[in-house]
Amino acid sequence: MTTPANNSSRANFVVILKWLLAIGLMVGLLWMSRKTLADMKDRKILWGIFAAALVVRFLSMIATFSRWRFLVRGIGLPFSIRDAFRLGMLGEACNLMGPGTVGGDLIKAALLAKDHPQRIASIMATVFLDRVLGMWALFVLGALASLSPAGTKPGPELQWAVWVLWGGAAAGLIGISLMFVPAFTHSRFMHWLTTWKFIGKIVKELMDSIQLYQGKPQIVIGAAALGLLGHFGFLTSFFFCAQSIHTGQVIPGYIDHIVGLPLPEAVSAVVPAPGGVGPLEAAIAWFYQQHQRSLVPDSSPEQLATAWDNGVLTGMAYHMTMLVWGAVGIFYYFASRGEIRKAVDQTSNDSPNLGTVGGSSQT
Repeated sequence: MTTPANNSSRANFVVILKWLLAIGLMVGLLWMSRKTLADMKDRKILWGIFAAALVVRFLSMIATFSRWRFLVRGIGLPFSIRDAFRLGMLGEACNLMGPGTVGGDLIKAALLAKDHPQRIASIMATVFLDRVLGMWALFVLGALASLSPAGTKPGPELQWAVWVLWGGAAAGLIGISLMFVPAFTHSRFMHWLTTWKFIGKIVKELMDSIQLYQGKPQIVIGAAALGLLGHFGFLTSFFFCAQSIHTGQVIPGYIDHIVGLPLPEAVSAVVPAPGGVGPLEAAIAWFYQQHQRSLVPDSSPEQLATAWDNGVLTGMAYHMTMLVWGAVGIFYYFASRGEIRKAVDQTSNDSPNLGTVGGSSQT
């Protein structure tokens, strides 16, 4: 029989493995970029632009917190702006710290469910739908930005990524639209999908989420709009980070960042590393390198290596903005440790599926 102590030990072991993965990836990336890092002392860092990146990221976080608040209020639960900010900042801190057994989304849901124990399933559904809408908004932004003539024409290596963005944006729109049709959500086909081994649980949770809002499309549309606004800010913050440390370097432009960063963001949300540390830097480095190939198809190995290093540094700079606001969230975390522990224990007992929610709260 599995005991709570065994569950806790196993979960802590998983967290340790995640941190080891993140540290291992970062060490490898830093070693590959050691020459560029050594030359950083000769680069001019534009601290004013980095400060702008911090401000834009903070405003984007507010939009993300408001998105979830919009969904929660849409199912009839009272949820103040102050509480949405507090739980959102707690989520930011927990995603970075990896506190024991759970992620930031789980902490937020557990604390909200503590005051509404009879609505645990509904609250978990709002968190899941918030995740789906956030990821969809990210793909939509990248797809739409690819239409801008101001961006660099993608080479063969990046063109497939653009098609993935369009495919994800279109599939998400069709899927979310169909979910508002009760005959579809209750169809035999959807029931059959819930029995699939790998996607069944995801399909079921998505259906449970959407069914709460059938007849309330304005709630989902409003949340999607806030998702677009929030991710527009996050991607803009990314670009400001790049501008602040790459003076005189050849890097992707603003539109190029909006087109090229959604997939790295998605990768960092999927790979099990705290806060996306490591996978995000590697994915951005790949994007910078492919952008260099788009600009100069016969780029030299030195040019490609420089582009890779610049991508790693951009990811590190962006993670610095996450750490700054995550540190603010840590104050909320330590002030609420007892409440968090009690809420997670209580909610986990009432809802065995609570542990399925986690990952970066940014999406």
